[in-house]
Amino acid sequence: MKRIHWILQSNLIREQTLNQIKNALVEDNVSFEEVRVIPFSDELPTIERKEDINVFYGSTTLILNAYKKWGTSEGIFYDHRNFNMKTYLEKWGVKMLNSDSKIFTFKEIVALKLRENSVWFLRPIEDDKSFSGCIMTFKEIIDFEKKLLDSNNPYLSTETLVAISSVKSISKEWRLFIIDKMVVSACRYMLNGSLDIDDKDIPKELIVFAEECCREYVPADIFVMDIAFFKERFHIVECNCFNDSGFYKHDILKIIHGVNEYFERCSMLNDKLN
Repeated sequence: MKRIHWILQSNLIREQTLNQIKNALVEDNVSFEEVRVIPFSDELPTIERKEDINVFYGSTTLILNAYKKWGTSEGIFYDHRNFNMKTYLEKWGVKMLNSDSKIFTFKEIVALKLRENSVWFLRPIEDDKSFSGCIMTFKEIIDFEKKLLDSNNPYLSTETLVAISSVKSISKEWRLFIIDKMVVSACRYMLNGSLDIDDKDIPKELIVFAEECCREYVPADIFVMDIAFFKERFHIVECNCFNDSGFYKHDILKIIHGVNEYFERCSMLNDKLN
């Protein structure tokens, strides 16, 4: 059976969260090591131990660098073609909160010459955190595009593809950790536009909706789905790579155990097939 080894980023992760992850790994008798990552660096830290399966958990910088080196390998639950707003819109359609999104570059949006005081929601189409989704007037978009022209930002330019949509007034938002199309842990993190964390406000209908969506499409076997309640219905906001997604009041022990059990099942199946 393949051996599992976790690579945990020790900086930029809350100590309490890191300790909970390590405790879960000790319980599962799974090895791990801690690494430090320089923010926005293109270099991977030195990894001392390499097992059959290396599960990374840390910042987007760590995960993207690991993905660039090893691609979608065991332990890296990311593929830029899957974790992409264009893909979500094609696969889930009206189940998406921003199903009215159009995909353009910043340059193309400016060329639309919309009303300067019109208000829009913009976000990158990929899960690369090149910028945070935000509400902007068209005038602010024009000003932002001008700044990008003079910027040397390697992650964001006037040619970056973004999704632009109407602004929605959302009453609640949740984050769900999903393994093999089943919700393992869920937590509400927003209430009426403000951060409000609650692990009790988890309607059964929310779980049913998420798992129905997973029967239609999943970007990875293990991933995170953010869901909003808008106009009396649940809608998918976005999906995120498990390896760099933050926890709220989630059951971290259950999630880590679930990830390890997933690899054990896969390993046992492969052994039987071979």
